[in-house]
Amino acid sequence: MTATGAEPPRKAAESTAVAPKKSLPRTSAPRKATTKKAAAKKAAPQKSVQQNASPKRQVRKKKEEEKGLGTSVGKTVRAERTRQGIPVRELARRLGVSPSFLSQFELGQSQAAVNTLFSIATELNLSLDVLLGNNVEPERESVSKDHEPRLSDCLTFRSGVRWQRLANTPENHQVQFLHTEYEPGADSAPGDAPQTHSGDDYGYVLEGTLTIDVDGMRRLLNSGEAIHLVGNVPHRLRNETDQTVKAIWFVLG
Repeated sequence: MTATGAEPPRKAAESTAVAPKKSLPRTSAPRKATTKKAAAKKAAPQKSVQQNASPKRQVRKKKEEEKGLGTSVGKTVRAERTRQGIPVRELARRLGVSPSFLSQFELGQSQAAVNTLFSIATELNLSLDVLLGNNVEPERESVSKDHEPRLSDCLTFRSGVRWQRLANTPENHQVQFLHTEYEPGADSAPGDAPQTHSGDDYGYVLEGTLTIDVDGMRRLLNSGEAIHLVGNVPHRLRNETDQTVKAIWFVLG
């Protein structure tokens, strides 16, 4: 009776030993699910960073490219000013700007207004052609016909005006072929200081409406309309609309 009565405790022990084995799969399943969720959480921000990296690089690249012509113009101004022996302070006084601004402009670290650029050209006796660094030689004219404009050929002004050279021309032609954009509120001569320069301007509006003041007379130039401006007659170009204005200009002299 004693031996027979001892058997039940053994079975109970055996069933107790088996129970933990059956519970192992139950505890391991949630671990796998947790691991997948953690991996998904880690992967999500990485994907977002990759998606946002491209636009940021494009903006940075665009800003760097826009500095191209601005830096070139600044170097030209500095070289000619130095050659003529004009101190920074003296040229700044003639232009009505601060010496610090002129120094930054020469280094390509700041933007000027359109009228300031023309004033610089006048004070240093430089044509716009030379100031913008158009140095294609006549014998290379055939090569320039296939020239495709680069973003580095752009010049952005402080007052919302943007110039892009459409083609290089021989330096003895003294002409600039430009595609210009005027953001809403853009002004070629802020502060009611009309621009003047040597040569003539021929403009054609592609999109929008451009307000043109010529010697105190106001005129609206709409899409599809053209105008001829005499450079030494005070003029001012503005965008008084809420849309970007685009135009083509031939600047002679």
